[in-house]
Amino acid sequence: MPPLPRAPMAIKDLAVDQEGSDAVLTFTYPDRLLTGLPLTDLDAVEVYRFVNPPSALTAPPAASSGAGTPRTDEAPIPGERRAALNARLAEEAFYKEAKRVDRLSVAAIAQATHGAQVVYRDGLMPLLAQGKAPSSIAYAVVSVRRSGQRSPLSNLVVLAPDIPPDRPTILALSAEEGRVCLEWLEPETDLLHRPVKIGGFFVYRRFLDEEEYGAPRNAKPIAGTSFVDAAPPYGKLVYTVRATLAGKPKILGSPAEEAGVDYRDVFPPSAPRRLDALSEGKLVRLVWDPVAASDLAGYRIYRAEGPGSFEPLRQELVKESFFNDETATPGQRYRYVIKAVDTAGNESPPSPEALAEPF
Repeated sequence: MPPLPRAPMAIKDLAVDQEGSDAVLTFTYPDRLLTGLPLTDLDAVEVYRFVNPPSALTAPPAASSGAGTPRTDEAPIPGERRAALNARLAEEAFYKEAKRVDRLSVAAIAQATHGAQVVYRDGLMPLLAQGKAPSSIAYAVVSVRRSGQRSPLSNLVVLAPDIPPDRPTILALSAEEGRVCLEWLEPETDLLHRPVKIGGFFVYRRFLDEEEYGAPRNAKPIAGTSFVDAAPPYGKLVYTVRATLAGKPKILGSPAEEAGVDYRDVFPPSAPRRLDALSEGKLVRLVWDPVAASDLAGYRIYRAEGPGSFEPLRQELVKESFFNDETATPGQRYRYVIKAVDTAGNESPPSPEALAEPF
C-alpha cells in the first residue's frame, strides 16, 4: 500500500486583478490536507511570480481522452497518467523560471484574511518602471506545513498588466466657509511617459497627523479637474488626487504631490436682520430675529448712550433672541445693536441699530 499523502491540499481558487500598480491576489484560506483531514499546522504560504510565461504553460489543459469513460477499477488509465505527467512537468517548468516574491507567515496571513479570503498585494512598480513593461505575469501559491510538506502548485492565474497614469498636479487649494475647493492639472502620459487617456480622478483627504488616506471623497471618478469638498471637518487637512485609466477605474496612477490647508473656523455667523427696542417703564425690552447657524453659541448685546461708542452690555452671551435691559436710566436715550457669536468666538456684523428712551 502506498503511504498516505501528508501534504496540504492545493489551492484551487486563486484569482488576480490589478488595482493601481498592484496585482491583487485572492484565495481561500488553506485548511485541508490531501487526505481531506483538517490542516492544523499551517506554517506559511509562498507566492510565486512568472514574468512573461510561455502560452503553453498557462493554457488550460486539454481534456483527457479517458474523460467520460466508465471506470472499471481504481488503476489509472493512460489518459490520466498522461495528464498527471503533464501537470508535473508544467509544475517543474514553473518552479524553474518563477521567482518566489514572498513567504507569508501565519501572522501575515491572519492580517491579510478577510472572512474566508486571503488578499495579497504584489507591487508591480519595479516591473512596470523598466524599459519595457511585461505583457503578462503568471502567479501561483503554495501552502507549507510546519513539518515541511508542501502542497501541489495552485491553479495558475495570468495578469496582463496595464500602465497606470502619471501623477496629476494640484494647482490650487482654497478654504471657504463650509467647503474646501481643489483644482489640478491632468497628466498627459502614463508612468512610462507614453500618451495616456484618462478616465477620471479620485480625491483623497486625511488629517495631517494621520499616516494613510481612507476611501476617496468621491464614489465615482470625476470627469473634470476640480472638486468641492463639502462640509469638511476643522483641522489641518491634507489632500491628494489620483487619475484612473479610461474604462478601468481600478487602475489608479500615482498620487499627486500633497497639498494642505489649516481649515479653521474663521467664518462668523450672519447678523440678526432686525432689532426692536421697546421702552417699558424703567427697562428696555430688546427683541431680534434669531440667526440660523449650526455652531451658534449665543448673542452679545452692545449699548451706546446718546452719540457715544458701543460697549458690551454684558460679557455673558444671551441664548435666546430677546433680553430686558434693566440697567437703563429713565430719560436717557440709548442705541442698541446685537451680534451673533459662534462656538469658535467669531462675531457677526452688527444688527441694525435700535433706539430707546425709558420713561
